[in-house]
Amino acid sequence: MPEVHESKRWDKSDMDSMHKRVLGLQTLLELSRSLVSVQEARRLDGLVLLTVMGLLSVSRAILLTCQAGEDRFRLYSRGIPKDLFPEDEPFLRPSGVFARRIKAARGITEVRGDGLPARETELVEKLTGQKITQAAGIRAQGELRGIILLGTRMDAKEIQSFDEEMLLSILDLAGIVIHNVQLYEGLKHANTSLADSNQRLQELDTLKNEFLSNVGHELRTPLTCILGFAQCLSYSEVDEDMRQDFSNNIMRQSQKLSNLIDQILDLSEISQKHLQFEKQKGNLNDLILEVVETMQIEIEEKEIRLEMALEPKMEESWFDPMKTRRVLLNLLDNAIKFTDNAGVVRLTSGCAEDRVTFSVEDSGIGIAEDKIGAIFDSFRQIDGSGTRTHGGSGIGLSLAKQIVEGQDGSIQVASEVGKGSQFTVALPRDRQETEDTRPGDPQLISS
Repeated sequence: MPEVHESKRWDKSDMDSMHKRVLGLQTLLELSRSLVSVQEARRLDGLVLLTVMGLLSVSRAILLTCQAGEDRFRLYSRGIPKDLFPEDEPFLRPSGVFARRIKAARGITEVRGDGLPARETELVEKLTGQKITQAAGIRAQGELRGIILLGTRMDAKEIQSFDEEMLLSILDLAGIVIHNVQLYEGLKHANTSLADSNQRLQELDTLKNEFLSNVGHELRTPLTCILGFAQCLSYSEVDEDMRQDFSNNIMRQSQKLSNLIDQILDLSEISQKHLQFEKQKGNLNDLILEVVETMQIEIEEKEIRLEMALEPKMEESWFDPMKTRRVLLNLLDNAIKFTDNAGVVRLTSGCAEDRVTFSVEDSGIGIAEDKIGAIFDSFRQIDGSGTRTHGGSGIGLSLAKQIVEGQDGSIQVASEVGKGSQFTVALPRDRQETEDTRPGDPQLISS
């Protein structure tokens, strides 16, 4: 006769347990569906935190998630005073002792402060003061992606094994999504950087084309004058006075051409970190007077009133005369160029305890406030179009800034549209030896 086994009868506790498991599985299913579409880290944090708090019936909890590529956690909390754990301040480091302890633990572990560094011990005391007593790690691909810190349950019951299983399943799912969101944010950041780089390359390409066009024009103008006047010198009807005038014009245009070529060569040396300085002891006033004499014809042609207020007791200082002359020449040339006929250009110099200064001020068209930051960029001109009314290669101010700063000086600009501009250069008064501590950086050579 076959043996008859008595079927186990399910009591209420069995039914409750089964119902609880079904609800748990439904929670996991709903959470997985919700997490699939999450692409923002903050929305993900809130969803995970609320799900865990609802599962375990806790009124306060903290979620820490690792910042991609950074040694810090991002904090998201519920039920915790905002001033106690501000979300914009660093919380814990993923490489810290507390985080390593959580990573090594399996399941839910107790929040305790023994064996921690002083800063982390203080933090754990704050957590326990807020009745945050338990923690669990969030992992993905073997890496710690975050930490969940839990307060005591509202029903004061112990966390059952099924609750812990559910929590770990949720955290495993959250770890994968956190990792995916970080990858997505990294990709989005890379795309943004790539778009910015492409835009910058397009700007540089435009600047390059403008520069080549401007330089071609700036080279062609003096060359045309030189060829024209040189041809005129061969005419028999040209008298001695005209011959002398033609020769002077040839010399002046040759100097312009030579200055432009020197600028291009200096800028090339700067880009290759090879620009060198030969400092000599001299009087800055003498350099100013020399440059003014060089630009005298341009000043007279535009009937510009030149005012000078040079320091009568200017002391000698150390600077590279050739390169500093180029700075002053560029600033004065710009002042004349952008000042209307019969305008005013003012040159001043000064001497402080450790600095000598000179400034070039004009009553010209001025520079808009939003353009001032770009005037020292290489090849940059406020108006680089083919219809511009003022000449220039777009490298003068960039080169001036590099030369001044290469001598441990500074150049400042103040300007207002329609009222003119003022450029002020300050250079060290004493001789300074600057050591080259980085390969490829400019060396300052004092003679």
